[in-house]
Amino acid sequence: MLSTFLSRDAARRLKHGAPWLSREDIVSMEGTPQPGEPVQLRDEDGAVLGLGDVDLEASRAVRRLGLQDEAVEGLIPRHLRHAFERRGRLVDDPRFCRVVNDDGDGLPGLIVDRYDTHFVVQTLTRSMDARQQEITRALVEVTGAASVLLRNDSARRQALGLPTQRPHVLYGTPPRWCRLLELGARFTVDLTYGQGTGYAYDQRELRRVVGRMAWDGRVLDASCNVGGLFVHAGLHGARHILAFDSDGDAGDLARENAEANGLLGRVMVEKGTAIQALRAVRETFDLVLLDTPRVGSEEEFVEQVRYALRRTRHGGRVLVVGYHPPLALGGFDELVATACEAEARIATRLSRPGLPPDHPTLVGSPGAEYLDAVALEVT
Repeated sequence: MLSTFLSRDAARRLKHGAPWLSREDIVSMEGTPQPGEPVQLRDEDGAVLGLGDVDLEASRAVRRLGLQDEAVEGLIPRHLRHAFERRGRLVDDPRFCRVVNDDGDGLPGLIVDRYDTHFVVQTLTRSMDARQQEITRALVEVTGAASVLLRNDSARRQALGLPTQRPHVLYGTPPRWCRLLELGARFTVDLTYGQGTGYAYDQRELRRVVGRMAWDGRVLDASCNVGGLFVHAGLHGARHILAFDSDGDAGDLARENAEANGLLGRVMVEKGTAIQALRAVRETFDLVLLDTPRVGSEEEFVEQVRYALRRTRHGGRVLVVGYHPPLALGGFDELVATACEAEARIATRLSRPGLPPDHPTLVGSPGAEYLDAVALEVT
């Protein structure tokens, strides 16, 4: 196995939990490791620090794969088993959840979402790209997967300088549409062409908060996707829901999911972007849901929050969800405050829901907590 030698400062950071290092942290290398070929990470004196992936073309050139005493043989199945055991202890229904979350599960650059016996994989490094067949074999071995689908068509890959690919099958015969259960709600999702991997498991804690704020309210959902948020508003007593999405297929699934959960007659889903919806609607609501996955800049984010505040009645509530990028790390609260000040609305923070337990992240890993959300009461 080839070795990569790190500076003293980099070695210290790695020992203290840093999940990745930059190219400048490398002192020297033995040969040129191929993508998917783990290396021994060593300090300048040659002491072994653990296993890692090295890609000099990536901004995060060194990614930690294992600890000092960890063997490279069976590494992926071993980490998968641990990830599954973790979900079995922490997730309400581990049949429907994220089962591998990047560095948080010791497999940097790998995302795996589970839909009962069907699995959707995203790879976000060249090393994990090269391991796709190995990952597939491990999933079948460890979980008995009926199918494995690769979804490397995300904008995130483009941002990382990786080529995008059309969705394609790695194993079995995955269905395009799949049913799932979450927090007492039933959803049909599009595994092949739906947003992300078909369903936003990372919003589970947001759905709990929505359920607590929705009773007897009139709800506006400006970017509903397949209805993951507004369905829980309806199940917890919302009397009327108006929802929008720019994707016609997602809107069709949102209507289907509303009907499947007994909300027929209380939900109207229309086509339109979030900003179009927020500008067009003139009435105010008891609860406004603003998810912003398609926002391209901080200015656009502030504009959408301002319009969401205008659509929220005096004493009403608004849930705002932001992502970085494009929002700067640590800048979410200031941007929301800027929008509140511009609209002369006094906002009281009710809740700060974050990522759920099936999205573990390493402490001190910049960008791992990519989702920010806040529930506000505004006057």
